[in-house]
Amino acid sequence: MNILQKFITDKTPEGWTTRPFWSLFQRIKRTGFTDEELLSVYRDFGVIPKSSRDDNHNKESEDLSNYQLVDKGWLVTNKMKAWQGSIAISRYRGIVSPAYYAYKPLSNEHDQFLHYLLRSSNYIALYGRISKGVRVNQWDLEHEALRNIPILLPQYKAQKEIADFLDQELARIDQLIKGLY
Repeated sequence: MNILQKFITDKTPEGWTTRPFWSLFQRIKRTGFTDEELLSVYRDFGVIPKSSRDDNHNKESEDLSNYQLVDKGWLVTNKMKAWQGSIAISRYRGIVSPAYYAYKPLSNEHDQFLHYLLRSSNYIALYGRISKGVRVNQWDLEHEALRNIPILLPQYKAQKEIADFLDQELARIDQLIKGLY
């Protein structure tokens, strides 16, 4: 049994279906949009404007013509850090590094559900298992490996309920944390 078959067998909840990544997302590379806002993928925050954080010391290129345009609802993956959780559905239109993968959604699945699912610990562990490289900090998640992973899906109504619940709980936790400071 290979890694993906084991993942499906071990992780699929009763009543959920499995679809391959490639049936939900198409890799698109649109370049030449140098006037768009520069975005970055963070493990902790997902896709956000790079200018909104001062702790990202990665220097963007002086020539942004090869940066990729993404729209709201697109999946963005930092292929070198997916195994750490640098993968997210974008809430912004903007441009991302040419080193990232940008994926246009092909289905009507609930995008916030997919955001949480693809950033879950089970999926992050899977990205680590299918990434390649000489040493940990140089692992690379190849598009061909990512496109074949199984995506576990309940019915749309359940996707929405799960995403809404997680949104509410995270907002509650954020408020509790704010109260500490």
